[in-house]
Amino acid sequence: MAEIKILPDRVVNKIAAGEVVERPESVVKELIENSIDAKADNIKVFLKKSGKREIKVIDNGMGMGYDDALLAFERHATSKINDVEDIEKIATLGFRGEALPSIASVSRVTLKTVKKGENEGTIVQIEGGVIKRVEKAQLPVGTEIIVANLFFNTPARKKFLKSDETELSRIIRLVNSYALANPHISFSLYNEGKSLISFSSFESLEKRIKKILGSDFLHHSISYPHLKAEAFVLPPEKALKSSIKQYFLLNGRFVRDKTISQSVYNAFKSVTSFFEGYPQGVIKIEISPELVDVNVHPSKLEVRFRNRNEVYSTVKEACIKALENRNQPSHLTITDKSIQFFTKEQYSPSQTEALHLNEPQTTYSGNTKQEDGLTTEQNYSTQQHFSFEKPSHGFRVLGQFNSSFIIAEKDNSLYIIDQHVVHERILYEKALKMINKNKIEMQPLLIPITVNTGNENRGILEKHKDLIEKSGFRFEFIDNYSIKITAYPIFLKQKDIEAVFLQLLGLIIEEKEKDKSELFKDIAATIGCKNAIKANTPLNFTEIDSLLSQLFECENPYYCPHGRPILIRLTLDDIEKLFKRK
Repeated sequence: MAEIKILPDRVVNKIAAGEVVERPESVVKELIENSIDAKADNIKVFLKKSGKREIKVIDNGMGMGYDDALLAFERHATSKINDVEDIEKIATLGFRGEALPSIASVSRVTLKTVKKGENEGTIVQIEGGVIKRVEKAQLPVGTEIIVANLFFNTPARKKFLKSDETELSRIIRLVNSYALANPHISFSLYNEGKSLISFSSFESLEKRIKKILGSDFLHHSISYPHLKAEAFVLPPEKALKSSIKQYFLLNGRFVRDKTISQSVYNAFKSVTSFFEGYPQGVIKIEISPELVDVNVHPSKLEVRFRNRNEVYSTVKEACIKALENRNQPSHLTITDKSIQFFTKEQYSPSQTEALHLNEPQTTYSGNTKQEDGLTTEQNYSTQQHFSFEKPSHGFRVLGQFNSSFIIAEKDNSLYIIDQHVVHERILYEKALKMINKNKIEMQPLLIPITVNTGNENRGILEKHKDLIEKSGFRFEFIDNYSIKITAYPIFLKQKDIEAVFLQLLGLIIEEKEKDKSELFKDIAATIGCKNAIKANTPLNFTEIDSLLSQLFECENPYYCPHGRPILIRLTLDDIEKLFKRK
């Protein structure tokens, strides 16, 4: 007896469902794509329990006749391709004929549809891949499909689903993507009867982008006969710790692609000398269908370009040009003398104008109040005089290199110390202590700051509002897309409020499954990095002395919160070897 068997359709469909149907988002994706291919110009999505209990999609597309309604649930049954040549130039979103049978095999599905031009519609009910009921009925033109109790017959799959907020956030992002890719179509999304998305077909693409990303996006477009790339990107300072607000659209399809993401990231790196995080924006690509393969994976999220380098360079150039459209901030100039050595006179109290960072203090700079010794770059000024104290750290400071690195000697060794990382470590440890003790003081804002956080993050913000307040921010919702910040951590500069809040949100999105103590460390690290003095900032002796004194009061004075070294030591022996003396 042969040991190799041909699997029954029921088993084959469940295997296929593992590739096509990962979570509620996957179901919504396949159903929306079917609606778009059916020429619908109005698509409505209704969810219960973020799609875990029920997903309903209604469209006003072409609909299906009786025979097609039944064939639609057969494996590899499709109206979108006829021959192998069609696969080389796919112009529709769906084509594999796997989605509906895969979905029906792991849920309870009800299909109601009426073909345009026909008076009678069809209702099909399927449970776990088995047809339970088929009947004709009077229905409106178009298609309504209900997917209930997803994974009811594969309970192990349910265990891999995330929280309701995470699953909902993914669906919101997906619907946003298709709304951006198809501005001629009306989209709406509801969860438990609550409206989350409403896009009219009369809204332009720019209007939809403004709704999702905010009004300060930068735009540039590059066109060739066979390829067009449009970049709608937010400025570098709006980068997040998560890619949740990256939208890559290809021929009307939402995709995830390393070529596109790398080209966008490298564009930001080339324009901004110091860039971290994920660029946020919309990249819209139109390319001849024969130049891209969308048949890489059953989910159709991955693609393969025939000329990957051309796509990469075109997208990168579009992003660079978009970023160059903004008004560039003024840059600090570096003096001709790259190393500044301190003279004896500069050690005199009358010549030193600096702040002692280790002294608890309350200072005001503009509208920003600084307290509890958690001092920011703004406090390095020449507005106040402080008495000189003998260094307690044991270093003899020689000077500053490139206004970025402290040069000092101690115990027959030369030290090169990164001033930004020194201050970052100090601020990190102080911020972490305040967060853990729930003692971060907040500064109320007379005029609240409006921040576009995206409708996909509404549920996450609601769930983690207490955590965000513990981190020093108080906010209120304006609508599904925006919040207003009414108070902020007292040690932040006002110009950094929005950027730090968005970084905090990104950390929560990325690490919400983490232990809270680990998340607090990451929040403190973000605060420290954002507020530490930067490279190319001249410091005088007393400022350097104060930095070094506080550094060696830290629990770990040798590495920054991200693991980078704070100082490099060259012994006399090392230096003599460099000069071939040994």
